[in-house]
Amino acid sequence: MIARRSMLPAVAAFLVAMAWPCVSDAGTLVFLGSQSGAQTLDDGEGGGNPFASALIELLAEPNLPLAALASELQRRTQIKSRGFQLPDVPRSIDSADATLAGPHGEPRRIALVMVVADYAKAEGAQSLPGARHDAERITRALVAAGFETETAVDLSLEEMRAALAAFQSRSQSADLALIYATGHGVEVAGRVYLLPGDYPVSQRAAALSTRALALAEVAAAPAARRHNLVFYGGCRDNPFAP
Repeated sequence: MIARRSMLPAVAAFLVAMAWPCVSDAGTLVFLGSQSGAQTLDDGEGGGNPFASALIELLAEPNLPLAALASELQRRTQIKSRGFQLPDVPRSIDSADATLAGPHGEPRRIALVMVVADYAKAEGAQSLPGARHDAERITRALVAAGFETETAVDLSLEEMRAALAAFQSRSQSADLALIYATGHGVEVAGRVYLLPGDYPVSQRAAALSTRALALAEVAAAPAARRHNLVFYGGCRDNPFAP
């Protein structure tokens, strides 16, 4: 995610050849805030990511069918970002009988909002006040939409993995499970990573496998009985490319 122009100082975006599959191996529907190789905004409409702003609007529509979620999220994010962001979304969602939002109770909806905003320990990476703001407003929107919601901000890599494992266990008794995750992100060789607040930027891509959270790990966490959704708002460029 970028504040205005660059995700990390003095590095340029690099388009990668492989795009993230919008349906994970675990069957989770994955919605990404930008296309492969592109960046996202931290200070757009609403004081945060336009992707988050669009999702908040959709959560306020109790009769929105899941089948319409992808196209509406894409359309509204484009408008709110003035064309800067084109979300990467599933091509089709066969869930005509389900809605994104609804009253508390049955069907049971559960959510995790996991945001990294403080990058003071990441060797020069900008912190993301918009992402912190998004954590608060996404949480409010989810609660209002009938989700039992937990919010986790600025966790370490180990803590993020523990939060995902706990969410996986809790979500098994839910009908719909949703994760919203954001922070600085990169995409390298077709794999998307969320960087924790202490990522060693000086090691560039060499530390991704041991010091970053793969989006595949996030997508594997929801385990609800009927519908599992992941919304990722971070960048998908490769600032570590030569």
